[in-house]
Amino acid sequence: MIGRQVRRIALAPTVILTVGACFATRGDVRILQSDITRVQTELQAARAEAAARDSALHRSIDSTLASVARSLATVSDTVRSMHATTMRLRGDVREDLTAIRQQLITVEERVGASARRIQELRAGLEADAAERAAPVSVPRDSSKPPAAGAAPAATTPPPPGPAQLNQMAQDQMRRGSYVVARGAFTELLTKHPQSDLAPEALYGIAESYNFEGNGVAADSVWNLVVTRFPNSDRAPTALYKRATALRSVGQTERARVLYQQIVDKYPQSDAAELVRPFLEKKP
Repeated sequence: MIGRQVRRIALAPTVILTVGACFATRGDVRILQSDITRVQTELQAARAEAAARDSALHRSIDSTLASVARSLATVSDTVRSMHATTMRLRGDVREDLTAIRQQLITVEERVGASARRIQELRAGLEADAAERAAPVSVPRDSSKPPAAGAAPAATTPPPPGPAQLNQMAQDQMRRGSYVVARGAFTELLTKHPQSDLAPEALYGIAESYNFEGNGVAADSVWNLVVTRFPNSDRAPTALYKRATALRSVGQTERARVLYQQIVDKYPQSDAAELVRPFLEKKP
């Protein structure tokens, strides 16, 4: 009986230690569970916060994209409107340019007709003056022999004046008789070198060669127009003709030099207006 009690008393610390160990383990488990719960709660809160941030970010991105889409739509509408306006302006400009060209053609035709009419009038005046200056032949009485030493009646017509020669040459040019036209132009230059029609005659000779396809001769005579009559209206046109002929055979740089001469020497001429766009382009 006493031995049993002793054994119980001896085993008591062990039992107490074992039970204490069990109680310590359960406490740790509760603490761990509490920590786990807290961590889960914090994780859920972090997830909720992240979800809220993501939702806000998505809303911000969606709003930005919608704003960009609206801006693009506005820009697209503006571009379409500008394109339509540009097309209308192009159409208006084309119509205006066409109308201007038609007016210029009409003006050129009228000016050309007026110039031809003036030449015809000058030629007619010269012919009338020549007829008035010609001696009047008096019919001789065939029943009487001519007096000794008497001069025969004048029958030779007076030579044509510069306007008549120019008119004759221009008529032959229009008919395509370039050789005959050159003869009349050459006679004008030979007999009336100081006439105001001399530059026109020299230019006409160059044109006759050009129409015949003799570019070398035409270029040479166009150059003579510039050197002999630099102050005439035909000088810038002759330079323009030379330069255009050079461009047609690929000699662009030489043509550019002549174009620049036109602008430098004859800035107010029609030829200068024609060549300025070409000179403004970079070679």
